[in-house]
Amino acid sequence: MNQQAREKVIDEVVIEIYEAYPEILTRFGEAGKARCYEDNHHHFDHLDTAAKLGQPEVFSNYAIWLTNLLTARGMNKHHVIDNFQRIHDRLESSADPQASTYQHILLQGIQAIQ
Repeated sequence: MNQQAREKVIDEVVIEIYEAYPEILTRFGEAGKARCYEDNHHHFDHLDTAAKLGQPEVFSNYAIWLTNLLTARGMNKHHVIDNFQRIHDRLESSADPQASTYQHILLQGIQAIQ
């Protein structure tokens, strides 16, 4: 996915997350918000890798690992699922040729952590 499209999706997703869960800003502050941006870049890095390899399980394994890490730090697995679903939904309107591949991979990642 080209960098500009990727940044647009990440910006929109982070804004949506903080609008839906304002308590996260209270709990984790601006540092947490910066971490959310960083995490979303990691999500796309893993989506890129899974797509290039043609192995969606690469992303699913990452999703499981991430969920275990974040739940150990007080987050809820539903926040991870919500984040992935928001990326999926934002990709719906993307003209990027990788968007549908990423959507498929995201759905498999969501299924792996449900």
